[in-house]
Amino acid sequence: MPSLEDLVVLARVLEADVEKLVYLAVPTESDARRELKQAQAAGGKEGERQAVRLRQLLAARREARRRKALELLRPVPSLRRVPFAGDVAAGPPKLAIEQPGEYTDVLDAAVDYALVVRGDSMVGAGIEDGDTVWVRRDEAAKHGDTVVALIDGEEITVKHLVEENGHWLLRANNPYKDYPDIPLGPRDEIIGVVKWVVKAPGPPPVRPVK
Repeated sequence: MPSLEDLVVLARVLEADVEKLVYLAVPTESDARRELKQAQAAGGKEGERQAVRLRQLLAARREARRRKALELLRPVPSLRRVPFAGDVAAGPPKLAIEQPGEYTDVLDAAVDYALVVRGDSMVGAGIEDGDTVWVRRDEAAKHGDTVVALIDGEEITVKHLVEENGHWLLRANNPYKDYPDIPLGPRDEIIGVVKWVVKAPGPPPVRPVK
């Protein structure tokens, strides 16, 4: 069975997506994890060989998802035209990035991409469902910044970056709902700092029926 590095090479030679090759080998991630537990329980040389193979395939799947998410955030040559990279969750993290289908002009040349916010976890910071955030990709994030984070290599969310007791975490900002903090782990990364928020038009007023 190929290693993660070999899968990447094979994908390039065959002009195929790494994720497709992984999915051909492992129907679902839950099946692979179940087989991995069985192989570890079986022990012996054969069990260890199967466990190594399955760990490589699961790692390849995670890396394929990470690459798929990050490749959508590449800046375009013009600094004043940036790609819409899909939606970002302002709520529980979720798979939210879609293929960018259009670009937008920005007034600030120091931003790299735009995302449409979905959810209400950041309303206390003035970021509401349907708003567009302009994001700087390479700026070093610091305590208190509003950031776009990649969780577990595949899920994207927008939250405040907070340092408490030597630990970094993501915190929502909604005075009406209690969203739990998200501790940052070794596979999580900050992929942008929100620089501007473009408000979406509000709904029309509701008039009482006479």
